[in-house]
Amino acid sequence: MTRCTLLLITTGESGRKALSEGMLLAESYVDGLPVDLAITDSMPFAIAPASRIQKRVSYPSPLNDPSAAATAVGSLQAIWDGNTWLTPGSCPPKPQADNGATEWQWAHYNAVLQAPGDSMMLLWDVFVVPMGERMAA
Repeated sequence: MTRCTLLLITTGESGRKALSEGMLLAESYVDGLPVDLAITDSMPFAIAPASRIQKRVSYPSPLNDPSAAATAVGSLQAIWDGNTWLTPGSCPPKPQADNGATEWQWAHYNAVLQAPGDSMMLLWDVFVVPMGERMAA
């Protein structure tokens, strides 16, 4: 079973609406992957107003974690920025003065800062297995 952690920037309004939107976004992410995967579990583990997160976001800097998905908040496999999915392999280039941070760290930082202040941010875990393993179980 593989864990995918997603940062979801939702339209928000309320925690309940953000959770509902988050569930749909998590399913959409998995459905859009190029391989057939079955979701075995899907759950949020953090939710907060964007305005609160924006006040606490750290300026990108080098991390001890060399993985492509590493960010200041841990490993993120994808970010829904409110309009499109960003992934470590498909994110905007980092700025010339990158402070030693990766493109993915910059994508995370920019997605957080550019989110509408009234939106909600969720960290959401999706656990997946190849469809064949799900069918055999």
